[in-house]
Amino acid sequence: MGFVDSFLLICRDKHGKIKWIIDTRFDPIALKGHSITNTGMAQVAGLLLTDVGGTAFDYVGIGDSNTAESAAHTDLQAATNKKRKAATGTQVTTTQTNDTAQLVATFAAADTLSGTWSVQEAGVFNALTGGTMLFRKIFTAKSCNWDAGDTLELTAKCQVKQGA
Repeated sequence: MGFVDSFLLICRDKHGKIKWIIDTRFDPIALKGHSITNTGMAQVAGLLLTDVGGTAFDYVGIGDSNTAESAAHTDLQAATNKKRKAATGTQVTTTQTNDTAQLVATFAAADTLSGTWSVQEAGVFNALTGGTMLFRKIFTAKSCNWDAGDTLELTAKCQVKQGA
């Protein structure tokens, strides 16, 4: 069994017009298949077992760090500009029925974001603060001006599939 993870980010201006889109499946900076964390793998393994259990992943985060992805990471790498929030989780079909976990959230000034950020990292978590990070990706930096009314819709996907 393996996991395929990705992020789709869509930034819109205050009128809803798309300013930019990043799809990490096609972004030249995003690593392919190297972003699941060690602690994330352990948490998923525990969730498979009734006798062990764990906390499911229902939060996403954004930040402005371009530090390379590492399985040893436990949080976003941004020192100052980072934010997490609860997302809406669903199962969607990529290859087999319901083989992909999907989380969707929209970030905006209402989330206590201000100024202009150069967003270039995103992650999936099982808590609003602390907790376990399942995966993290970096991507080509793009700016969001929260004060001007920009919003950033983030869709995180983690597909479960047969191993190679």
